[in-house]
Amino acid sequence: MKIQTVKLNINPRQPIRAAGFAQQVEPLDTVRDPLYARVLVLEQNGCRYVHAALDSLQAPIALVNEVRERLEQAWGFPTRVIISGTHTHFAPDMRVESYRNQVRDQLCEALIPLTLREAELTCSYVREPFTQIGQSRISHWTTDQIFAHALCFYENDKRIASLLIYNCHPTSLNGDTPFFTSEYPGYAMRQLDAKYPGEFFSFLQSAAGDVSTRFTRKEQTTAQMEHFGAVMAEEFERLLAQPAEKYPVELGYDERAIALKHELKDPADLVIPDYYSERERITLQYGIERSRENLAHPEKLRHQTTFTALKIGPFRLIFSEFELFSEYNTATIPGQSALICYSQGYSHYVAGPSFDGMTYESLQDTLSADTRREFLDVIHSLSQD
Repeated sequence: MKIQTVKLNINPRQPIRAAGFAQQVEPLDTVRDPLYARVLVLEQNGCRYVHAALDSLQAPIALVNEVRERLEQAWGFPTRVIISGTHTHFAPDMRVESYRNQVRDQLCEALIPLTLREAELTCSYVREPFTQIGQSRISHWTTDQIFAHALCFYENDKRIASLLIYNCHPTSLNGDTPFFTSEYPGYAMRQLDAKYPGEFFSFLQSAAGDVSTRFTRKEQTTAQMEHFGAVMAEEFERLLAQPAEKYPVELGYDERAIALKHELKDPADLVIPDYYSERERITLQYGIERSRENLAHPEKLRHQTTFTALKIGPFRLIFSEFELFSEYNTATIPGQSALICYSQGYSHYVAGPSFDGMTYESLQDTLSADTRREFLDVIHSLSQD
């Protein structure tokens, strides 16, 4: 077994528009908090496994493929590449080719000459419910599927790297924010970096389609963002301190392709409930516009997606490109698997099979009920295979 970690600053080198909100149209040139790519590289049995967590809204599949191709060509043996976005809404737009190429080149320039070191690794995994930051952002809907997780690696019983997971939209700030920031996840990671020098920490965003800080924040300010970051860091420290059984690290990789079936909604048939708040009515209009676009251009809809599973000892990380509602966490196996979204591409919200409301998020979801149930089945299957 071999291991190495890398942390790269991926701040944009020129003014560029942000991603995350419809009103973010003007290029920004100010970075308040550094944006990073945090990369874990493992090697076993002649195969390398690369996971990169970017302070970004998304991880385009083109970026994943180009990085993998370059690494395989340079290294000369099979390489599995998984790239995830922390889903900060205040990072450069990865759809802008110049920035995507910048990040691609930075990753490859850092990783190609990387020297991995031999290590006897063990791993542990813990999770617990945690709602001090994230709660359902839909006023008439609740969820009990919000968790903080820690998957840790040890060498000679000393912790050396941790993948830290939570499911809550990083939207402590509003859409008019005039600078780039890694939001509360980045603040939490920097707190841990400072407190535990020499260790590697990386943040992964779980199924947060229906979860945000809407009902936990008092205001949308940098002070509020930093407060959430400190609370998140404290929670992760609590998880890291919990006793957990350690297992030898054996690596594996699996993929499942799913055919996507669609059921288009006609927004002309929608009736907005009286109890919706003014904010929900405003955001609902964005969903109605997206629904109209889908109805007018069904040829643009995707017809296949792939779920990816990374096996680490007895544990499984299941990766999806979609903004899945937290209900999909019910398909994971407690103590054994975790669901990571905004990975290996980026696609629309997907409501849970039991969700019967009408929101901005659900109006973007064109998937059939059968497809959504299949998502649950595949997540559960990958959690145990």
